[in-house]
Amino acid sequence: MNIVNTTLPIPIEDLKKFFEDKETYFVIDLKDSTLTDDKILTYLSNINVPCDIINPGLDLLKHYLHSKSLVNIPSLEKLTMEMLFTYKRLQKQEKFFDFIRENIDIIQKWESVLDSLVLYNVYTLQLEETTAHVESHPIDETDDTTGINFLSLLKNEDFFYYYNAVSEENLRFYKKYFNDYMFRGNNLFSYWANENNPMFLLTQGIASGDVDPVKYNEAKQKDIKELENATPI
Repeated sequence: MNIVNTTLPIPIEDLKKFFEDKETYFVIDLKDSTLTDDKILTYLSNINVPCDIINPGLDLLKHYLHSKSLVNIPSLEKLTMEMLFTYKRLQKQEKFFDFIRENIDIIQKWESVLDSLVLYNVYTLQLEETTAHVESHPIDETDDTTGINFLSLLKNEDFFYYYNAVSEENLRFYKKYFNDYMFRGNNLFSYWANENNPMFLLTQGIASGDVDPVKYNEAKQKDIKELENATPI
């Protein structure tokens, strides 16, 4: 892999390196960036090159949560997961306390969508009984892509720790999210069905008969018991 250390906007001479070698990866330092935080994600989404940002701050995280531009930025994904785990009381990082209070509306929007993916997981089976179960929940027909980067978290295996703290009251049947090709021309399944998603793999394994649901439930109950006995944060 050819690592290129750069800033934003990426200089033309650096971009040329990507077109000459598709293994090029950009490591971006925002110290000398001439782009404001609200422009950074749009710019990176438009050029769509493999990249990461060094130490993104909470101001950029705020724009990330609100963004309608889908990007793949590992450091921002990690920062978002840490914030969500703190919000869900799965861990405790004081640096997020004020941020959560100040941005609670958009965080709760993410929470509702992410929690509701437990419904989408069984919805993908396309069985009469599972479809009926999903559709029995409150229906949300939004097609607003604000917060679209919830999709970017789904390729991270560590993210699925989040599902130890799902709230039943948050569950919605997101009709358009679950059915339409509205994410850069792809549907939700394109992001959900990946080798790092244990929920998808488990559900497909049970459906195909490769996983024993009784043994799985026993193991899950053991995990839940261990969580309940863990030292509270």
